[in-house]
Amino acid sequence: MKDMVLKFLVRLKTDERGLTAVEYAVLGAIVVGGIVAVGDAFQADLSTAFGHLFDQT
Repeated sequence: MKDMVLKFLVRLKTDERGLTAVEYAVLGAIVVGGIVAVGDAFQADLSTAFGHLFDQT
């Protein structure tokens, strides 16, 4: 039993699969922070872009 626990702890220590999810979460937070920082200007430009896109029909 003790040997199984030690193997599990060693495997858990070297496992880096969850790290990718954390990196994506941090990247997402940076993108959202950038969008919030430009705020109204981004919203106005986005509304204008979609307006031009849908008025071309």
